[in-house]
Amino acid sequence: MFKKVLYILAILFVTTVSAQESSNVEYTKPGGFDFITLGPQTMSRAWDMSFSKEALPTWATIFASSAVLYYYDEKILLELQRWGRKWGLGNHDHTRGMVSIGDLNIFRGPTDTGSWFYFLGDGWMQAFIAGGFLITGGINSDNRALQTGSQIFNGLIYGTIPNQILKRSFGRESPYRRTTSRGAWRPFPSASTYNNNISKYDAMPSGHVMASTITWTVIDTNYPEYRHVIRPIAYTWLALLSFQMVNNSVHWASDYPLGIAMGYVFGKAAASHGRKKSKDGKVVTETSGWNVLPYSYASSATGDRMYGLNWFYAF
Repeated sequence: MFKKVLYILAILFVTTVSAQESSNVEYTKPGGFDFITLGPQTMSRAWDMSFSKEALPTWATIFASSAVLYYYDEKILLELQRWGRKWGLGNHDHTRGMVSIGDLNIFRGPTDTGSWFYFLGDGWMQAFIAGGFLITGGINSDNRALQTGSQIFNGLIYGTIPNQILKRSFGRESPYRRTTSRGAWRPFPSASTYNNNISKYDAMPSGHVMASTITWTVIDTNYPEYRHVIRPIAYTWLALLSFQMVNNSVHWASDYPLGIAMGYVFGKAAASHGRKKSKDGKVVTETSGWNVLPYSYASSATGDRMYGLNWFYAF
């Protein structure tokens, strides 16, 4: 069954990637390091979207849905795991290390249907998708595809920062490490405590769901004429991923609303880069605000070397 689902998703995805540039929006060619240097703009736009008056109903929905799911978290966990066993998926993570450098494992890949569902939210999968857009854009000289790939990387990098801050702030146990029903909460563990026992503190919000939502939000924003294809793929993708992460005891259902919201916000913020709009018959590029660039300095006389970041404001 899963091979058929994956095959259909692949066909629809390739159709989306190979789409021609939209006629009503123009895209600039991204710089090689835009996915890093435009980070301050992404963070600023995400902040503005998150803490505006218009966002209040959304916050109410996030809190309400999280509260309802939290109340039923233990029952949802046990029921979905029953489904997992019934469907032959098991209740455990079967990804395994496939690429290592010395003692460091750099790539864990799927080995069965359940682990493929889980892998849909792995950072490697989002990197593959972004890379696909960059390669396609480079081959076809398609700025829209190039921007899509760059924006996905940008959203993933800068969305991870608040996601990690919130994980450490909540300190919630993953289901498979739970010491109490629905998992214990241990806010603000020390850095060493967190890093030495991550799964006891990092359940909420879900980074896998956030990363997938960022990816599909960027694609959906840049290819609106293909939403009838993109959105069914995205919803199916998120449903399979969300189910499996409860089934294999990595996440609670209530970890998802905030992760989805963060993914949407950072996806939209990242997708705002490199777009042109018409103003009084002229094409105006939307690039202004704080920027950051890598900085390096070397002196042959003293042998000194300095590395860092330059911050500047573009008017």
